[in-house]
Amino acid sequence: MTDSPRRPSGLEPSSLVHPAGLALYEKPALDAPDGVLICVHGSLDKGRSFARVARRLANLDVIAYDRRGYQGSRAVAPAADLGVQVDDLLEVISLVEGRGPITVFGHSLGGLIALCATVAWPRSMDSLCVFEAPLGWLLAPRATPEPATTRPPGEQAEAFFRTMTSDASWDRLSDAERATRRADGPALVADLAMSRGTAPFSEHELAGIEIDVVVATGSLTQSTRYGEGARVLLDQVPSAREAIVEGAGHGAHLTHPDGLARVLEMTVQLGSLKSSAR
Repeated sequence: MTDSPRRPSGLEPSSLVHPAGLALYEKPALDAPDGVLICVHGSLDKGRSFARVARRLANLDVIAYDRRGYQGSRAVAPAADLGVQVDDLLEVISLVEGRGPITVFGHSLGGLIALCATVAWPRSMDSLCVFEAPLGWLLAPRATPEPATTRPPGEQAEAFFRTMTSDASWDRLSDAERATRRADGPALVADLAMSRGTAPFSEHELAGIEIDVVVATGSLTQSTRYGEGARVLLDQVPSAREAIVEGAGHGAHLTHPDGLARVLEMTVQLGSLKSSAR
């Protein structure tokens, strides 16, 4: 009988301790790691949503975390200040320094947080993959501004979920799953305030980014504001490279983990080359 090949596990609770008390998850590499990938989730999401992608990255240590107010980090009050979110990410980076080149993957609002981190602290990471970050202040104003809402946070979370996925997806959730999504409402409200607030960086600061940046989108979102934002990054960041996950929409980490994993492997390779050249 031959031994069956080892398979990478998913993201499990990490032994690492974040100073702010955020919940951390980890998928270790099967053998000597090629580097570390840190995943930063977007709005109304969670660290473990990257598990499908992590399992496909056998040669990497993958770290993810629940941002303030979400899921395992719900005991930590949400922060509407991007600076606090950046500090949280930098703390995660500090926990894995010395393991090899560090790549950050930011999905949606997580991509905005990661961009802010590399603008403020240029040497904090070796490479960066940004997937459809909200960059509204760099785009043309919407023809019809989004209406203000006074609905309770739980109702806003449900409406956001239905808009980003579908009514059918919400209806398929169990009562417990719906409750936990609604409980993430206050963190979502804080996220929306962050994404619509004062511009956190300028086009001039984007032009000063020196690390390799992969700007990724799903092929189904090319004509949306996510696609517009990606084109701004590609125009403004000198080192930016484009990557498109074919057949994917905004939730590529859930629906197209194979394609996204290939994009992340390319991003890590770019960071490794830059790191070895220093």
